[in-house]
Amino acid sequence: MSSRPRVLLAFVLAALCGCRRSAAPLDDLQRMTYGVRPALVRVNAYATAKFVYRASAINEVLANVGARAASPGAATPTLEVDTGAGGFGSGFIVHPDGRILTNGHVVAPTRDEAELRKDLLHNGAVAALARHLTVEQVRALRRDDGLEPYIDMVLRGSEVTDVRVFNDVDLSNGEKLPFRVERYSPALDQGGADIALLSISRRNLPILALGDSEQVHVSDSIWAFGYPESASSTDSVIGAWLSPDSDLEPTVSPGSVTAIKRNALKTPVFQSNAAILRGMSGGPDVTRTGEVVGISTWARGGVEAVKFLVPINVAKTFLAEARVPPNVESEFTTRYRAALDAAGSGNWTTAAAELGRASKLFPGSPDAIHFSNDIGRALKGMPVWRKYPVAAGALIVAVIVVLLVVAVPRTRRNRIPKDLLKATTETIVSPSSLPPGQPLILGRFTILNGTRAGERLGLGGSGIRIGRESTICEIVLENPKVSRLHAEVVSIDGKVLLIDRNSSNGTYVNDQKIDKRFLKDGDIIYFGGRNAVAVAFHA
Repeated sequence: MSSRPRVLLAFVLAALCGCRRSAAPLDDLQRMTYGVRPALVRVNAYATAKFVYRASAINEVLANVGARAASPGAATPTLEVDTGAGGFGSGFIVHPDGRILTNGHVVAPTRDEAELRKDLLHNGAVAALARHLTVEQVRALRRDDGLEPYIDMVLRGSEVTDVRVFNDVDLSNGEKLPFRVERYSPALDQGGADIALLSISRRNLPILALGDSEQVHVSDSIWAFGYPESASSTDSVIGAWLSPDSDLEPTVSPGSVTAIKRNALKTPVFQSNAAILRGMSGGPDVTRTGEVVGISTWARGGVEAVKFLVPINVAKTFLAEARVPPNVESEFTTRYRAALDAAGSGNWTTAAAELGRASKLFPGSPDAIHFSNDIGRALKGMPVWRKYPVAAGALIVAVIVVLLVVAVPRTRRNRIPKDLLKATTETIVSPSSLPPGQPLILGRFTILNGTRAGERLGLGGSGIRIGRESTICEIVLENPKVSRLHAEVVSIDGKVLLIDRNSSNGTYVNDQKIDKRFLKDGDIIYFGGRNAVAVAFHA
């Protein structure tokens, strides 16, 4: 080769490879977390009101507890404080047309108007006592179980006004939409399955795939997702220093299934050690692949914390009765998963393109934004040839063509060694399932290396299996790098198709690893890699 081609080749290689090291691909847990979070929702089911109470009732309370706090006096016969009832929980989208699963007990507070008003009155009475008594006095009464009589004193003659009921969900991208309860089952302690199916007016939403809880075993790993109250800006202890903007940043708690029990109705219930906190009820519990196998339902805190999950197959029955098919993907989910898969294989350019398409369908998703930042950092440090593979490939091809024109004689070389083509003996190989009679010759293999170099094998019929195990294969290649069942040759429309059968070390055609490939005359095939068994195909 002359000096000019060498200089050109060196320049191209330096331009393409003289870059920083590529970012590591997303690992399985990162992909799972990014994949789950967009489909999470916060379910709000609560009411607010004004609690109006008598000043004389407070004077009676103060006299009974011997409080030194200032009496409201007679000038103001009625007083009022803000009150509320209900709260929020978690949920997840199971159908792109706005179907959401959560716990029955999450939406229960606003379903019964009489019970809701009762809760508003009770909580209002507690708020009134907290307004007129010291914190220490309230704590002492609660500790001694003496608070309820004073609540009853305040409730006499009281009322709630300006009641406002809120039934809505916060999507992970910040959209707030009202929900309608399509189906409902009460909490476990009330004899129900503790499931609710909600409907919102939104389409093409992210969804979570539902797995098979029958396949779950004790000690299997799970990850619980949700919106804990103690990690939001509404929490009375830490809420003051948390921004409301971060309220829709969900929490993920790793754990495992510690027992499989049954409730009083003989319905399966999973027990888990995952840190399922107040507010995470109704959230999904997923496997490493991101499939939902349970719904967080109930937890007992304290030193001996116990958590329970509703198996997802119970929810599947619930969905079937509502005629809601599971695992129907939206365009967003398809695009978003394609972006995650590409990032998982280190193909950041494709990941960027697919995420861009997905983000237009569900704008403002915090996880899509975080993922986009990961992609940006990866692209910044990526070699040029990986950023622009098409252009780089075209440039490489052009350089190779120039080098071949300059340095290679124009006589075409046969890729099969000439001495091997002179072999005169040939063994016809056909599958055992082929009917009797003259076999159809699809082509021929010539073994190129090892002790059998030069041996020719006629491919007699479709469905010829190749591998190391003689009891299942028609072509036996005794090499440790060849799998027991390595590959198969079939005939499709007169063409010969070579299929890799999930071999350990792969099948290569002309140095390219393949899953399946139509063979052409002169192809060189490597079973198990270049140092294993090489075979030439000729039609």
